[in-house]
Amino acid sequence: MLFQDRSPRARPWLAFLGVAGLLPGLQATPFAFHHENVMGTSLELRVDAADERQAATAETAVLQEIDRLTAIFSVWSATSEFSRWQKSSATVRPVSAELFEVLELAEHWRVQSGGAFNPGAALLGQLWKQAATSNREPALDSLREACARIQGASWQLQPSTHGALRTGEHPLTLDGIAKGWIVEHAGSKAVKDSHVTGLTLNVGGDLRTWGEQVEMVQLISPNDDSETGEPMAVVPLRNAALATSGGYRRGTVTSKGRRSHILDPRTGCPAEGILSASVIGPHSATVDALATTFCVLTPEESLRLAAKSGVECLLITADGHEVRTPGWPGGPTRLAPWPPAAVAVATTTGLDALWPADHELRVDFELAGSGERYRRPYVAVWVEDKDGFPVRSLLLWLLQSQKGQRWLPDLRSWYHADELRRVVDPTDLVATVSAATRGPGKYHVLWDGTDDQKKPVKIGTYTVFIEAVREHGSHQLLRKEFVVGGQAIKAELKGNEEIKSASIEYHPRPIKP
Repeated sequence: MLFQDRSPRARPWLAFLGVAGLLPGLQATPFAFHHENVMGTSLELRVDAADERQAATAETAVLQEIDRLTAIFSVWSATSEFSRWQKSSATVRPVSAELFEVLELAEHWRVQSGGAFNPGAALLGQLWKQAATSNREPALDSLREACARIQGASWQLQPSTHGALRTGEHPLTLDGIAKGWIVEHAGSKAVKDSHVTGLTLNVGGDLRTWGEQVEMVQLISPNDDSETGEPMAVVPLRNAALATSGGYRRGTVTSKGRRSHILDPRTGCPAEGILSASVIGPHSATVDALATTFCVLTPEESLRLAAKSGVECLLITADGHEVRTPGWPGGPTRLAPWPPAAVAVATTTGLDALWPADHELRVDFELAGSGERYRRPYVAVWVEDKDGFPVRSLLLWLLQSQKGQRWLPDLRSWYHADELRRVVDPTDLVATVSAATRGPGKYHVLWDGTDDQKKPVKIGTYTVFIEAVREHGSHQLLRKEFVVGGQAIKAELKGNEEIKSASIEYHPRPIKP
């Protein structure tokens, strides 16, 4: 891993949907590329080019520039320029033009945010991780001391010599801005060098578009971040950057429960007043830095900084309200309610009783990773009744192309089950349920107790299936039988080559505190 992962697994609520439309006169063809383990996360690239060769040239340019810049900014590689510079002390060292610019930008946003953005927060992160290993939280005195150490500038820059001087000994991170900066420069270079008409680059949730194409981007509700969750908004993006940050997916578990991984550098405490912050602007580094910053500031402070910085933002507060700038595109958000709406009311008893209206089945699974950039697996998750009839397909991931359709039968268990379903229901689930493939990481889906036609099922015995297959690769299938009734159920499934781990949990739906 090259950067701290804030990927579609850390930022899963931002999903790349694709082109909404091209302006008249453009004859380019869209080409899609996917790569894993790029800056510790997944990369999605869409290129509008005259032919496949031109698109491949742009793809190569993007990857080469990312690799070059990662060697400068990585905090996980001891040989990166940033890591080597961190080891310097009390001496001015010349740095590359790229590192100088990002250090300058990071200091700019530290000042503009009043300290809410601070590369020195890496010290606070260390304290929280260390304390979590003992199931506790850091002592307040330790946090106060750490905050005092990181206040003010962590370096001094000398523009005439491109020199940089560290002014403290605490650890530093550029994770809050470097990935966005790399996305901006890698995409811009590819567009310039390959002369493509349009390009969309999404690296772990830092998304940037070039050209006249319009991308429609899903923002998933922080109240419902499952893969089956409905988007709270779909926003158009053209020739602009978008980033989303939030602390509800990642965090630290202590004796006081789960705490956000986003820390307020001014207090040392988790920033938990904002569930998610989405920012749209002209430059990826700017929206990257401000998405995290707006999770720390109050909504009023964020709106003022957004107006001053020329960006638009959408904030979801911890109490479920939305705050947006006047220019944020789209209508009102559709936040998932708490508790979720009941799917049915069980008014009968015995064998004819329906799925309890206040219960759900949660399926968690982790796709195994690889040390190389590799083909993403096709995945299906579905439920069958005691007679082996498929009652609900919860998830279907495959390439959105003729190629994906060609490989669909390799998901042979789901494919055969769907053929059985089609005998009584001709609905094309590939068209209505399928979504783009995903990279290695942890995912979950929720079953609300309805079938594919959204009708409540009866209580009884069911089996959940998780199937994964890769082109010219392995085929793996997990299954677990469970009984729907009055008692909660929790069970682990043994992992395999493609599905590292999985579990199911049948329980009452959570109610937001």
